[in-house]
Amino acid sequence: MRDKEEIEVVEVDLNPAPLCRLCKKKLRKFRVSPEYNNRVYHKKCFEQICNDVRDFHNVAYSKYGYTKKYSNGLTLDENKKSKDPLVVSFD
Repeated sequence: MRDKEEIEVVEVDLNPAPLCRLCKKKLRKFRVSPEYNNRVYHKKCFEQICNDVRDFHNVAYSKYGYTKKYSNGLTLDENKKSKDPLVVSFD
């Protein structure tokens, strides 16, 4: 017969703390009001998103990788390489 072995009891949190969608770090649990249970961003992360939205015309090209497209659908570099001239018309 086998000797009785000691069994180590490990507590597992079935409801782990949710993660921030921006920085992927744990959100602390707040008991201030029920609406805090539904939050998905830290306060600083949310402020950063708001600042990016406010200054999107400046941030879009450097932070998010957007490229300027012209009326023919090409970028500036593609227009410089092409043999067709870029025509601008004013109505």
